[in-house]
Amino acid sequence: MKEVWVQAKPFVMDCFGLDRAENAIILEGSFWEAHAYAGTLQDAFTEDGLDAFRMNTTRPEDQQHVARTHRHHLQKLDVESIRSMLQETARMLVARARHNGELQGKLSSAIDITKGNPWTGEIEWTDDDHPEDDYILGYKDKETQEIDYHFQWATIQIVGLDVPLVLDAIPVHRGMPRDEIVDELLGGALGIVPDLDLVMMDREFDGDDVRAACEEHGVHYLTPGKKNASERATCTRLRKARKRVHVETQQTISGPGRKEIYLPARNTDVFEKAGEDPEDDEEDKEENRDEVRQELVADFVNVTSDDPDEVDGAAWFDDVLDDVREDKDELPGSEEDAAAYAFFKTNHPAFDTSDDDTEEELLATARGFIARYSNRWGIENGYKQIKQFRVRTTSKEHEYRYFNFAFACVLYNVWRLVDLLVKLALEDDPDYSPRVQATTFLTLAGKHIGFDPPD
Repeated sequence: MKEVWVQAKPFVMDCFGLDRAENAIILEGSFWEAHAYAGTLQDAFTEDGLDAFRMNTTRPEDQQHVARTHRHHLQKLDVESIRSMLQETARMLVARARHNGELQGKLSSAIDITKGNPWTGEIEWTDDDHPEDDYILGYKDKETQEIDYHFQWATIQIVGLDVPLVLDAIPVHRGMPRDEIVDELLGGALGIVPDLDLVMMDREFDGDDVRAACEEHGVHYLTPGKKNASERATCTRLRKARKRVHVETQQTISGPGRKEIYLPARNTDVFEKAGEDPEDDEEDKEENRDEVRQELVADFVNVTSDDPDEVDGAAWFDDVLDDVREDKDELPGSEEDAAAYAFFKTNHPAFDTSDDDTEEELLATARGFIARYSNRWGIENGYKQIKQFRVRTTSKEHEYRYFNFAFACVLYNVWRLVDLLVKLALEDDPDYSPRVQATTFLTLAGKHIGFDPPD
């Protein structure tokens, strides 16, 4: 393990830099070793981490520094320089992984947002009841209904049957639109892995602006769609028609068309309670039509005209209802029908189907492709591990908190590379479950930080 850490250490040390005076006495590598060591102590704050580092490092006393000095220099780093250093380490790690035959072909990725530890410090409020610090974001707890405050970061990470590496990360501020997040992260990731093919996001990123951002970068997207009234009505029509899969395609000026995909939700029988007598269905439609007609009449009860023959009220309402039914052909969608179908949006050419495709073929294609979405959970697992590497702080400076998160991403990436190298050395056909657990890596890395190679 020591030899592997010695090989991995330059990925951290060579890509990070501080803006210090030329006559600085303490070598720069001491700062990165100290922060990496603090990151190996789970939930450690800067002071505790630096104290432990000075007790265990092999560096001489004149090459050690205190927490105050540590924070002073790291807090001078801005977001742009921190992000650049993170991207450079990711670029080196990707190159090393590809040297070992990994990360080949079309890659899948995921974009998501993660929270830091709850912010418990004081918040200054403005007249419009918003905190002055745009990087402290409040969210209501579903159980307690109380508002918790967090710093947040968005990342893009390789997922699927590949080495899961964080390619880029940015801090999230108040009012930051989701398409801006996607545009920033895709721009950074494609500079590292130009052959990125698919990006997966959760329902929070379901928006036309987000899809446009993906298309501008030439990347396919896959995300669950929000089921509004129109989508719920479509689910009802599909269930009534006993259709298990449906694809709607919207052609674009250039590039692949946008598709909306309906398919059976997991462990759901879409035909359950869908076998009613067609005559009963027609009776339900007529009953619903009468109800809507009465509502319209009530809404327009005060409609008058100088000429009583000018407006035939009953005929006018009936014409409106017929137009709506003819154009929309909608039944009011129910929550039960909506729950019976999964709804996804993508621009992937896998769904460029033809009229000759049978429902079974289309369903097999849809299920096979949508199954890839389960790989998106790899980014959630990554966040749990990254938290173990993150140095904690009480500082309100979002740049310093972003540095702690970005550096934790680097340590996470190094752990993933170390795990890959170990598996390649021990196994002929390694899988992608960790052979070296994160806690083991943290323990062994902490023991060997400060050893050769020297600065």
